Amino acid sequence: MEAQEEINVIIKDWRTIDISFGLIYPNIYSLGMSSYSIKLLYSLINGYKNIVCERIFLPEKLYYPAIEDYNPENAIRSFENRILPQNFDILGFSIHFENDFRNILWLLDKSNIPLSYKERQMERKETGLEFPLIVGGGPAVTSNPQPLSKIFDIFFIGDAEPILEDFFQVYLRYKLNNLEFNQFLKDSAKIPGLYIPSLNNNVNRAILDNLDKSKVPTYQLIPNFKKKKGAFEESFFIEINRGCPFQCRFCISSYHNRPFRNRSLNDILETINIAVESFEFDNISLIGSCVSSHPQFIDICKQIIAKQKRLLIPSIRIDQLSPKIIKVLEKGKIKTLTIAPETGSEKLRFDIGKKITDELIYNKIAMIRESKIQNIKLYFLIGLPSETEEDIESIISMIKEINELKFNKNALRISINPMIPKLNTPFEKEVDYFLEENLPILHERFQRIKDKLALLKSVKLKIGDLSTLIKTARLQTLFSLGNEEISEILIDYYRNGATFGALRRIFNQRHFSMDDYLFRIKNGYSPWIF
Repeated sequence: MEAQEEINVIIKDWRTIDISFGLIYPNIYSLGMSSYSIKLLYSLINGYKNIVCERIFLPEKLYYPAIEDYNPENAIRSFENRILPQNFDILGFSIHFENDFRNILWLLDKSNIPLSYKERQMERKETGLEFPLIVGGGPAVTSNPQPLSKIFDIFFIGDAEPILEDFFQVYLRYKLNNLEFNQFLKDSAKIPGLYIPSLNNNVNRAILDNLDKSKVPTYQLIPNFKKKKGAFEESFFIEINRGCPFQCRFCISSYHNRPFRNRSLNDILETINIAVESFEFDNISLIGSCVSSHPQFIDICKQIIAKQKRLLIPSIRIDQLSPKIIKVLEKGKIKTLTIAPETGSEKLRFDIGKKITDELIYNKIAMIRESKIQNIKLYFLIGLPSETEEDIESIISMIKEINELKFNKNALRISINPMIPKLNTPFEKEVDYFLEENLPILHERFQRIKDKLALLKSVKLKIGDLSTLIKTARLQTLFSLGNEEISEILIDYYRNGATFGALRRIFNQRHFSMDDYLFRIKNGYSPWIF
């Protein structure tokens, strides 16, 4: 997609700016533009008159490493002014998922930028060559930057808003005064919330205490799809809260985004009014880990409906559903609700911190069935601590019972995934199911669910190839819990084709045992604490 097909794109004259910032979502355009973070950072950074921010995404198909990829180098350019990544002062990656780690390396490699910060610093000293500053932030980084620590120069830990201006001031002093690069890094380390891997400085998570201080971009980037519709792409996004008040023990939002914060109703309504009056769009998407926990959730929805916009929400706490909310969601033209029971077992659900009874789940889903809302997405996890065979049967029984409510064909869209332990959450050491000897247990449990739900008319089960699913989840776990050595393994993994076979060979060459590493984690080792 070209920039002219978008609404509110910002194109600046590079002759008038001091700093150029390439904002990268390390995946394809449609996924990147479904991220509120990209729209927010784009607006925030371009809000500085002397700084230009342009977006960079990846092609639809990649081959690893980049030297074996058929995409031409020139295909990787910014949307706004078609600038090559290597020609920016700063490349900033918004990193949400471990599965995108190899894509980060692909983009650097394709742009002829050395993959490690040590290689870049060495070339600066020996040849005088300049490379973009490589910075990263996002949920995966705040949880644990160490698996990327050999690659990046600087990490933003936590919320970017409180420290972004300080960072740019330090960078501008470095650039305009021709300071030594190491001095710039030392100056950056003084900013709370910035982690410099080469200095291994102590860091506190940056926290935006009041969401109203970070204005929702009013003139917001919106892809102008007229023929090709996407999930969230043609929507105006409004972040109404950040964090989550419920403290589910596996969830990074509950622990990495504390405290739970709501944007004020006045700020939300003012933003809606200005946006609606200023330009055309069809949908308004409410953004937050728990949008229904906003104390004025119904009032916000009513305002969107009054403006004759379609309402979209990412998910909803099933215990917060009520006839009044259902009615509002119907008026907002919502056709699909996403809810997450996590498990079919009430006891296990309470154990993981999701204190919702089976009876409540069945009652609320029956309420949805009687409404105009046609579809439900249900999310479940397998591989939870203390999980038993009975718990797996409970998932099957729950889905079968919901199926008895006679939803339409494929109206129940079921997603079941392995639980990935995240660092700095209560379940960070729960790695048992990813030990080699326990992988068959995971496989058998997934297979049993697939077999027993295959013929249910209203159920559309999203699991995919089990072998690939489990191998990918195990690799995610390694990256999620990894240390600096895992960062070196990541680079080798990428350079050797980023396949599972390549990973096995690298483990053998390095005499690295994933089981041994996971046992270290299980026994109390932590590679990163903020």
